[in-house]
Amino acid sequence: MPLWVKRSTAVSVPDEVRDCPDLDSGETEALALALSLRADYVLVDDLAARRAAIRLNQRSTGIGGILLLAKGKGLIRAVGPCLDQLDVEARFYLSKPIRQELLRLAGEAD
Repeated sequence: MPLWVKRSTAVSVPDEVRDCPDLDSGETEALALALSLRADYVLVDDLAARRAAIRLNQRSTGIGGILLLAKGKGLIRAVGPCLDQLDVEARFYLSKPIRQELLRLAGEAD
């Protein structure tokens, strides 16, 4: 495992996270961990999880934000092919308007 990866033991889920509607167990745990670590960001893509992050005053980003950051740092050449690969290999759903906006922000729009 890379040195920059940190393993965490289970954290208790505060009531404020438990009270957020429509979260699955992974989103609940991710938000609880982010709060306990006072993380700069939590990685969530689901709408309910993004709404919960806002409710909890926790900054969040999604896969698209990570890809834009990676392109900006020169870690990837383009966002579009990464989105295509996520679609094919992980069945990662992204609405057409969101995809178009990500490509526009990446300077890859038609």
